[in-house]
Amino acid sequence: MFGIYSDTARSHAGTQRKVAILPNIIRPVRLDDVDRAIVAVLIQDGRIPNKELADRVGLAPSSCLARVRSLIENGVISGFHAEVDPRRIGQGLRAILRVQLKEHSRAENARFAEAMAKLPQVVNLWLVAGEDDYLIEVVASTTDDLSDFVLDCVTSDPVVADTYTTLVFSRRRGIGPMPVDPASTTR
Repeated sequence: MFGIYSDTARSHAGTQRKVAILPNIIRPVRLDDVDRAIVAVLIQDGRIPNKELADRVGLAPSSCLARVRSLIENGVISGFHAEVDPRRIGQGLRAILRVQLKEHSRAENARFAEAMAKLPQVVNLWLVAGEDDYLIEVVASTTDDLSDFVLDCVTSDPVVADTYTTLVFSRRRGIGPMPVDPASTTR
């Protein structure tokens, strides 16, 4: 399994070689139907009162609250947040920046990601596989502001090799990652 559970692997020729164990492996939490129902409702409305949530999933309010707390403690629910419409605060221009790095060391990746995540224009930052190294969702007031951001904050970083900017005309939020019933998946 690509070195996840051991530190050796066999090549196609049959020789053994060392393989790094992947860090930060997150194991899924087992959820029952009630847990999945709670998560589904909270994805749609994270501000729903506990009593209403309990009614919708068929639990007593105290049991529902205990379940929600357990989902938070186990990391299934990682937070609640307000979704801000950038147009309402004068940031109506949205873009996705594709960024390729010159260097791929862990230290440079971490430094770059930390620097980008601290910028107020950055909405989301993804480390990705493939031709690009990062996808960065940004907002700006005008095309001039976007251009200044790309030139002053992204391409000026010494680790950046290339960028490509795509303007976003509209965005729709998906329903989110819904927990699946393991019994319903096929292999």
